[in-house]
Amino acid sequence: MSERAWFNGQVVPHHSADPSVASNTLHLGIAVFDGCVAYWNDDHWHQHLMREHMERFHRGAARMDLALPWGVEELLDGVHLLLDTLPRRTHYIRPIAYRTAPEVFFSVDVESTSACMFAVPITRDVDGAVRCQLSSVERVRHTAIDVTWKVSGAYANSYLCEREARRAGFDTGVMLNSAGLICEASSSNLFFVADRTLVTPRLDGDVFPGLTRALLIDQARAADITLVERDVHPAELPNFDAALLCGTLSEVRPVSCIGDVNWPSADDPTVRHVIDRFRRSTHR
Repeated sequence: MSERAWFNGQVVPHHSADPSVASNTLHLGIAVFDGCVAYWNDDHWHQHLMREHMERFHRGAARMDLALPWGVEELLDGVHLLLDTLPRRTHYIRPIAYRTAPEVFFSVDVESTSACMFAVPITRDVDGAVRCQLSSVERVRHTAIDVTWKVSGAYANSYLCEREARRAGFDTGVMLNSAGLICEASSSNLFFVADRTLVTPRLDGDVFPGLTRALLIDQARAADITLVERDVHPAELPNFDAALLCGTLSEVRPVSCIGDVNWPSADDPTVRHVIDRFRRSTHR
């Protein structure tokens, strides 16, 4: 990670932003985070969907009683300050809201609410296909924890899904909801291709409304690609021609298999079109 971080309005050494080991943020997982990418394009930063990410982050923090005294504009200014300290290459930016005080129980210590942003260098435009398995880990229900904002504790669900997949020799897992419908990969949304039509699980409450997902939908419609949002059953997988996953960190990647169902997704013309159109939006 970056040596420096934006913390409560200032750029400081990242260790200065550490919470207490007795913070209920650490013990109960009640932090809220988000993830953004700042692309370095030759001689300038392209802050991809940065405002939309910060607006979601700010809303989610407020819903977890982590009311931040810094508005979205101040958070965006903080990103600029952080970027000024970074090497000129593409970085993943992680904003997180949490409590720093040693309050281990359910108490809400408003005074210790903090916000931090740090950066991790990443590789962009990765072409390798992703191998998935159907996970035995069920997607956390939206009636238990709202999945439309990024509560830290809820991501134990994604961690267990990914760990299971990697131990089985796959890259990631695909989770089903309590009704047995396909939701998403551990940290990415899914799209399938059938006769040049894009099919993606509908937002039924258990599917994360990813910003990259929304962007791909808009781009597909602008390119007159037929797109359908609907329930997707595991039994349908052999009927699809290809698949892809998408997310802020993963960008857009072809999926070569889900379990024993294999696809030549990396060579599928619809998948290639979606990937190329997405990359053009980040190379601005």
